[in-house]
Amino acid sequence: MPECRALAGVIRRRRERRGWTLSELARRAGVSRQMLGGVEDDLKNPSLDTTSRIAAAFGIPLYQLHLEAWRWLQRQPASCRKCHYSCVHRGRQKYLNEARQCTRPQKILSAAPATRPDSR
Repeated sequence: MPECRALAGVIRRRRERRGWTLSELARRAGVSRQMLGGVEDDLKNPSLDTTSRIAAAFGIPLYQLHLEAWRWLQRQPASCRKCHYSCVHRGRQKYLNEARQCTRPQKILSAAPATRPDSR
């Protein structure tokens, strides 16, 4: 779900801005590193308790994490919110197609392979 991907991105960006490792954030939040890694990679959906522990580790209220995720979703082009294309992978934006104002990759026709000069 896009909301979970956006929340994963917010958690990852906040952690990286502070220079914390996954282990550091897991220790501060009181959750396992594997759980936190799964949340950031968008493989696991955090419970309300887990999300509130992560927010407390950052020193912010729970609603602020969700508000940041919602704002991040609103910044995405409308076509990306509706097309169900996986724009985000592991909390990071994968593609940006400027021509379409979408994060879907555009097909690129491959050119003929460049010939290598002989190394004789």
